Amino acid sequence: GGNPDEYAEIRIPDNMFIWATMNSADQGVYMMDTAFKRRWEFEYIGIDDEAQGVQQYIIPIGTGDNRRYVKWNDLRVQINHILLSDDCKVNEDKLLGPFFIAKSILDHALEDEDRFVKAFESKVIMYLFEDVMKLRPHNIFRGHAKKNGKMIFSEICKTFEQECEGVFGLEGLSQKTREALE
Repeated sequence: GGNPDEYAEIRIPDNMFIWATMNSADQGVYMMDTAFKRRWEFEYIGIDDEAQGVQQYIIPIGTGDNRRYVKWNDLRVQINHILLSDDCKVNEDKLLGPFFIAKSILDHALEDEDRFVKAFESKVIMYLFEDVMKLRPHNIFRGHAKKNGKMIFSEICKTFEQECEGVFGLEGLSQKTREALE
């Protein structure tokens, strides 16, 4: 406590650590990013280093009669394979990490399935559409492109709601029941 003017300097104890995360995909902070890299110690964490923390998560995809279930990590890994393919050639920092969807959302995915599907669309599909494959969305939404669908977000979401992982040109990952994945 006290008046700040009474203190000449502020010191951080040697045993105090500040933990934070950054990713290089946020291009708006590039200059700040490089300044931090010069002044702080960094530890690289690979895109799949924490995957064991999400192995158990089963998520709903599709809507209504098209509802299916898939292991989040399996879907995430397959989407990343597409992103790394010659069609997409995406940099590693744009890939989907295990907790791209927050743990708190994954924990409740099966409690309100319709809400989760909308969250998936607004987080995963929108990220892929607007940030990752902005100029070539047909390369990630392969199943939608094959249907000659318009490459607009709302139409891509409709394909996801009807064809689940098929929107990415993937098949065989999802099941009609949760139990089939357990």
